[in-house]
Amino acid sequence: MFKRSLSAQRIRHLKYLLPSVLALFFFLQGSNAPAVAAGSQAHLKGRFGLLHDWPVVPIAMMLMPDGRVIAYGTDTVGTQIGNLLYVIWDPSLGIETNAFETLPNTTLTDIYCAGQAHLPDGRGLFFGGDAFLNTKRQYAHNNVNIFDSSTDTLTHLPQNMTFKRWYATAVTLPNGQHVVMGGRNSRDFPGTRTIPATVATYSPTPEVRAKNGLWRALSSATSDAAYGALGGTGEEAWFYPRAWVNPQGKLFILGHDGAMYKLNTSGTGTLSKYASTIAPGLNSLPSIMYAPGRILSIRDNRTALVVNISGNGEPAVTSGGTLAKNRQYSNATVLANGSVWVNGGSSTGNDLVGAALDSELWNPNTRVWKSTAKAATPRLYHSTSLLLPDGSVITGGGGTPGPLTQLNGQIYYPPYLFKKDGSGQFSPRPVIVDAPTTMISWNQQFSIEATENISRITLVRIGATTHAFNNETRFFNLPTTQKGNRIVTVKTPASANAAPPGFYMLFVWNLNGTPSVAKIIQIG
Repeated sequence: MFKRSLSAQRIRHLKYLLPSVLALFFFLQGSNAPAVAAGSQAHLKGRFGLLHDWPVVPIAMMLMPDGRVIAYGTDTVGTQIGNLLYVIWDPSLGIETNAFETLPNTTLTDIYCAGQAHLPDGRGLFFGGDAFLNTKRQYAHNNVNIFDSSTDTLTHLPQNMTFKRWYATAVTLPNGQHVVMGGRNSRDFPGTRTIPATVATYSPTPEVRAKNGLWRALSSATSDAAYGALGGTGEEAWFYPRAWVNPQGKLFILGHDGAMYKLNTSGTGTLSKYASTIAPGLNSLPSIMYAPGRILSIRDNRTALVVNISGNGEPAVTSGGTLAKNRQYSNATVLANGSVWVNGGSSTGNDLVGAALDSELWNPNTRVWKSTAKAATPRLYHSTSLLLPDGSVITGGGGTPGPLTQLNGQIYYPPYLFKKDGSGQFSPRPVIVDAPTTMISWNQQFSIEATENISRITLVRIGATTHAFNNETRFFNLPTTQKGNRIVTVKTPASANAAPPGFYMLFVWNLNGTPSVAKIIQIG
């Protein structure tokens, strides 16, 4: 069942020494996409590649600094469990079997439906997850596990959380620490003659993990409404609370029920509720930070709202347009150009009746939605999507519970990867030949050199996604006065409040509006 490929590791290390070879590979990777005749709309709608097998249902995905993806959530037949194995996918090896490594989880803990976030050094942290009690699952534990992509190992850390959490959210703080909030502790179970009954309990007290692994409970910020038992309209506030760091360095929490909160993590914590609210949503709908201090939130009834948390006062809420379809259990992905792509979902919940195969693309400048390419299969509950260093998006998973157990994935190639002539061919790409190779700080100037004249530079934080929420991604335009040159000077984002410490994909764009394969850089 488990395999490792030394040749895959050698290829992975080689690609960092030969960025131009890697860029050529990703350009040729378009062969994974079906051939398209003249008159293609790929330059307008993008295009999906071939449906391909995965060793597990990728209920959770995380992009690592080496460009690979760790995924987990089920066993090899799609049964919900995370204490048996996890999978590493190397996109540079394509979509065949040899691109995947299936490795044993030797931690004796189940990371199914855990919280997840990156450490500033690029390793992945997993908080809590599933536990069995009296032979019944969907209880919680307080274990913390760490994934190191340099060794492909998952390790149980000695310092557990204070509280047990299942479906919790973890947020990377500006100082490199992490705050964990929400999650259920115990479930409702009526009991049998041999198994005692249990009642649902939750973990409404956030806690902060210091960089040395020690935990501090935010006991003064306990709240059932913000991230505990229930939100104001019955939407489960504990269910992966939507939270981000605001430009002032505090946490902004957007309730599924439309309430909004600010959390100060100093000391034992301070939680305050904003007077303003937004339209109710569902915990099955995505929200994502698409620009510094700005969140696109998909609410109920096809409504999209933009929440601006840049100011010191109340959040400013404006319209983000209307989607063509209601997309429960969809995913939102910030693309390399800053637009937001929403795929999958169903108007009838985790159900095929209203499932959408087509996808939608949101322009942050016009706030207009347009229909994009159709996938080969629905993506519903427990599906994921994640931006890759070549500017494409891996979509995968869904099911467990059904209606389909999706042990597969499909890559979406956005419109910016295609020639604009309607040929359906991939556009030639610039290549980054020089960019920072060591960690750089905030508000720091650095130079980039490419093989072509540069029209734009963008920066996207490597993502971590599960349950319709990519809590790590961030997007930045890096302005320069030297557009049109092959060598340009730009600055990193101004502060860690906007760009938490960690790894980011750096894209350069040529004069035709085509991005390079990203160079992954570290800010800290």
